Amino acid sequence: MILNSIMIVTLQVKMDFNMLSKMLRIIVFSSLVFLQSTNSQTAESGPNEHLVGKVNLAELQQQPHKQWFDKHYDAHTVDLDILKEIKPLLAEVSITVFMGTWCHDSQREVPALLKILDALSFDETKLDIIALSFNKGTPKKIEQYFDIERTPTIVFSRHQKEIGRFVEYPQKTLDEDILAILKDGNYQHSYADQ
Repeated sequence: MILNSIMIVTLQVKMDFNMLSKMLRIIVFSSLVFLQSTNSQTAESGPNEHLVGKVNLAELQQQPHKQWFDKHYDAHTVDLDILKEIKPLLAEVSITVFMGTWCHDSQREVPALLKILDALSFDETKLDIIALSFNKGTPKKIEQYFDIERTPTIVFSRHQKEIGRFVEYPQKTLDEDILAILKDGNYQHSYADQ
């Protein structure tokens, strides 16, 4: 009788343990799913995370991006002679920038580009800045339309037709590369042959 009671209690404990184990797995799985969805929202909008999606200058000038943005914006010296040549070539040009706030090349080149565009009084309505995730993606997948493989990629278009792109780092200087893209259309970025 006592043995039967012990066996029944043991079975109940095993059943309770199995039930508890299953419940624990469900809770852990649910928590992971929740954290994943929360994480992707934070990456798109959180002040302490990397930006993803369409962004504006004000967002790049806020922490934690402000430090690298200001450093590279201030460090870039615009070439005024080159800018004089670029200015008339900007008519009807729109620029789409694909960057990663996590990418050191983007952190260097995008603030420099924006300083050049500021010096040229470029119309901000013709500028789109798209921040990519670590996997070089966005929620709306706009990067696929532009065939983006590296960051930064700066696409120059005239009448919705791409005339050239800057990829990752300059061949000469950023100012000279922009002039080459706009001037003759024969500019070859660093990965053009690949």
